[in-house]
Amino acid sequence: MSPWQNPPHPGFSVDPTIAPALRPSTSDRDYADTTLRLAHADGRLTDTELAERVERAESATSLRDLSDIIADVSVSTTASQVAGQNMTMMPVAAMPPIVNRLDPARRNAQLVLGRSLISWLGLAMLFNVIWLFSSGIGSYYWPIWPMLGTAVPLIGLVVARFGPDPTPLRHQTPPTDLR
Repeated sequence: MSPWQNPPHPGFSVDPTIAPALRPSTSDRDYADTTLRLAHADGRLTDTELAERVERAESATSLRDLSDIIADVSVSTTASQVAGQNMTMMPVAAMPPIVNRLDPARRNAQLVLGRSLISWLGLAMLFNVIWLFSSGIGSYYWPIWPMLGTAVPLIGLVVARFGPDPTPLRHQTPPTDLR
């Protein structure tokens, strides 16, 4: 297997030994941050060491820097063990960022909603400009219909984002004593 298929740190986007000068991505920094926090939870780092290394990880300019920051800590626990939950083991690379990070799914939902709103406003302006120059102010206001039609997906995104929680209610067992 090549080093690209089996990197020493599977959480990095690229093996730091092959491309050490490559600038780290957000996921590379999140992996280093998660590794450091788990090492701290294992007692391998003190509070001051953790703070210093997290700061160095945030300002790292290459994968070599990130790799050097986490090189001497090995993590033997997972996020579920740190949280005190008895859950199945998952690899460190698959763990979400631990603290002070916005959940990527939520961040993506906000980006999609914002971009959709901007796109809709652009279309609404385009429809109104076409109406203004083709028909004039005193004529029938036809842009309302394409604006409503293009707003349907946007309304769906808003309802999905701010509406009721889609998770089903927990099944409650009926009482056994029905006296």
